[in-house]
Amino acid sequence: KVVAPFLKAFPDVDVDVRRAFSFGGLQALHGYDIDILLTPDPLSLETITYTPVFEYEQVLVMDKHHPLAEKPFVTPKDLSNETLITYPVELSRLDVFTHFLTPANCTVRQHKTIETTEIILQMVAAGRGVTALPKWLIDESKESDLLTCRSLGEQGVSKTLYLGHRKAQDVLGFVDDFIALSQTHKP
Repeated sequence: KVVAPFLKAFPDVDVDVRRAFSFGGLQALHGYDIDILLTPDPLSLETITYTPVFEYEQVLVMDKHHPLAEKPFVTPKDLSNETLITYPVELSRLDVFTHFLTPANCTVRQHKTIETTEIILQMVAAGRGVTALPKWLIDESKESDLLTCRSLGEQGVSKTLYLGHRKAQDVLGFVDDFIALSQTHKP
């Protein structure tokens, strides 16, 4: 929702979305491979500034006919017989583990990793497992008619999405404008 208005305001700037760095974004930012990093997990570094963009809820996503769809929210024990599909990152970076399963001393039957959101959602829609993703992502997904989501616990898991960029002055002339624009276009 931000890219189209940004491109209109900055016709001489190209926007590339680099999936190659999706799991190693800080290195890409430090290496000048990317100029802006979108992350829910900012690390306190002297060289990087993080700007909060919007808050969202991390939810459990399942196919519409999944037995857990009958519940108003899921508990950590509810996932003990489930196949959980996540991105291929360390468990310490997955909110479903750090904020939900591990504190309750629970785990899943099977943990499977897939690199792309589209394939994760297709697997979930096909009844091959469940996943935990931001609710806004599910609302905007092509698969949303086949999926439903439930809060992780009665209180849910709230997160904030940040834009990270190098602290050096905005010599490119558009980073600050992109950040300001992104704060006005929330999902």
